[in-house]
Amino acid sequence: MSNNHNKNMNGFDRFRDRHPILFNSVLMVATLIALGYIALLFIDVFTSHGQQVQVPDVRNLPLEKAIDILDDAGLRWEISDSTTFYENYPPGTIIDQDPKAKSYIKKIRIIYLNVNAMHAPIIPLPKLVDLPGRQGMATLRAMGFKHVTMDSIPSEMGGLILQVTVDGHNVAPGKPVSVNSKIKITVGDGSIVDLNPEQVIDPEIMDSIDEEMYQEAQKNYEEEMKAAQARAEQERKQQASEEKKDQQKDKKKDQDKKSDKDKEKDKKKN
Repeated sequence: MSNNHNKNMNGFDRFRDRHPILFNSVLMVATLIALGYIALLFIDVFTSHGQQVQVPDVRNLPLEKAIDILDDAGLRWEISDSTTFYENYPPGTIIDQDPKAKSYIKKIRIIYLNVNAMHAPIIPLPKLVDLPGRQGMATLRAMGFKHVTMDSIPSEMGGLILQVTVDGHNVAPGKPVSVNSKIKITVGDGSIVDLNPEQVIDPEIMDSIDEEMYQEAQKNYEEEMKAAQARAEQERKQQASEEKKDQQKDKKKDQDKKSDKDKEKDKKKN
């Protein structure tokens, strides 16, 4: 009976029974090779290996049109900055992009868009009347106002601000004003002489006070600019960190989805 059974066994079965360790080793090696091949295929699909596209140039385009172009190209995009207003660009226009136009990238890369703000920042107008003219100029420029001019009218006191107009209109202190508004500071020229000696101020003393005020305003302006740059850099780092976390979360979700699919395949096979 045993001999008949051995005769009926084919060569593969006899090899497996006689050399179980060698058979299992060969089987493990074959399994590892197959798994490695499957892993390479998955990596190629996941990383879009060999699938590169040229980045279209969307600079100077409205945001809506730029999005349509990037979507048609199958590219992902994100807005990296939309808070800065550039006066020489239309609102909502793409100022810059990263990666640069005409470069080649994989489709999984994200195109970061720098978009011009929809309107210029609005800032309350400070109280400037009775301040030295140069201090008023420095204060406005330090706050971000771009178009500030100064003229003079006859007065008793020279160098002091008598009036402030915004786009040709009188505006009360504290009223919100666009940084792109045209602001004119009117100062007295000191040409009217008061015959009362008690009212006369030595021009040299006035110039000295004016210079000190200007230097103080300039110093405050430089400190505010440094603080603003530090805040902007901190916000940029924080945004980059958040984007990196989001990318890691997306990657983990993709891995979890793949793991779930592999488990489902294994269940179906079993």
